[in-house]
Amino acid sequence: MPEGKSETYLWLRPERPRPGPQTPLSRSQIAQAAIALADQDGEAAVTMRKVAARLGCGTMSLYRHVRNKDELIDVMIDAVIGEDGGPPSRPGDDWRAALRGNALWLRHQVLRHPWVPQVLPARPYLGPNMLATVERSLAAVDGLGLSTDQMVSVIRTVDAFVKGFTQNELAEREWRRPPADQPPDGWAASAIPYLQHITAAGQYPLFTHVMIEAEDFPDADRDFEWQLDRVLDGLAAAIPAPTAPPP
Repeated sequence: MPEGKSETYLWLRPERPRPGPQTPLSRSQIAQAAIALADQDGEAAVTMRKVAARLGCGTMSLYRHVRNKDELIDVMIDAVIGEDGGPPSRPGDDWRAALRGNALWLRHQVLRHPWVPQVLPARPYLGPNMLATVERSLAAVDGLGLSTDQMVSVIRTVDAFVKGFTQNELAEREWRRPPADQPPDGWAASAIPYLQHITAAGQYPLFTHVMIEAEDFPDADRDFEWQLDRVLDGLAAAIPAPTAPPP
């Protein structure tokens, strides 16, 4: 990297720049204030001005730590990934147990911070907590006889499942809530005549059977783990069987 260029990149700059005239801040403090705002009102509501107001400092003070909204999102995501020590996988874990534990943890974080799926696909995140997480995931599938591309694909397959499931889960939470101008269960009550019409018409027998027999409010934790295990079953079939040592 050309001399002087390294300081332009977020993660190569010092955590705390030289003190200014105001109370010193850290990236961690800024990230926590921004995360609290996003948890309350969504990522779109997070601005430098609002974060500064929450911290009780001038907006210009933040720019000494994060130079724009993209860098602010970077530190927020890395702080979320580092919460509670990050994903639970550790060296020596069985690959399946490691990826399963990471998937359960990721779902927990997404439900804890519902704005995360909106920003994760936007750009690569290369903060220290994210890199440590990726390193542990790669270590879990290293030595299984997979090519480098296959190792990455295994990890991405699990991540894609978790993100898809949790996005649907969050969306379902929203549509299950009754509109503000209707009493609880108002949406369901208004749909009953239409559903009765579908049942009587007999045009969609399988859908009708599911509508009648399936749980109205299935256990999301149970469903997530069942589907996750099926994903891991499929990945297990792609991993080469161990070669027996010569006699």
